[in-house]
Amino acid sequence: MNQQINLYQPIFRKQQIIFSAQTIAWLALGLLLLLVIWSLLISQRVGTLESQLESQRAAEQRVMAQITELGRDQPDEAARIELERDVERLNQRRTELRQSLDAMSRRQPVADSRLHERYDALARQRPTGLWLTELRLDEQHGDITMRGRALAARLLPAYLEALSSEPLISGTGFRQIRLQESADEFPGVIFSISTAAENAP
Repeated sequence: MNQQINLYQPIFRKQQIIFSAQTIAWLALGLLLLLVIWSLLISQRVGTLESQLESQRAAEQRVMAQITELGRDQPDEAARIELERDVERLNQRRTELRQSLDAMSRRQPVADSRLHERYDALARQRPTGLWLTELRLDEQHGDITMRGRALAARLLPAYLEALSSEPLISGTGFRQIRLQESADEFPGVIFSISTAAENAP
């Protein structure tokens, strides 16, 4: 018994999916819409980051402006360095004076040994913004002469008041006090204090 099979039946044929032009157009439109939405999201994120960056730069500029403004209120760097050098020289000078006074105290009688103590009393009072450039102690008459500089004239009364707290200086009558404005590049005043009357230079 013979049986024939039709191999060309539709079930055995390769199926082809055919999209219409309208379907393809809709797919392309949907893909384009997705790309547009994605681009908008990226642009929004970039804009946010740029705004944050700009805010950061503005904040940094404000901080730098504040630092610059604060820097203007500080003393000039060159003047500050020169003042520090002056202080160092004065400290060295004070050491030399102390060594000289030590040598003098060893040669003087016991009654004259209080000269060194008076020097120590003067050296203990070192207010900020005021320093001595010259100190003379007359061992014979007990006179004191001090010359120096101060960043402000108001520092001088406070310095004299501080000296009055020293037992060896308390009660000392300063007969002459001179003040004059600094004529060089350093701010403040130049002063001279003495228990003896001196002729004006």
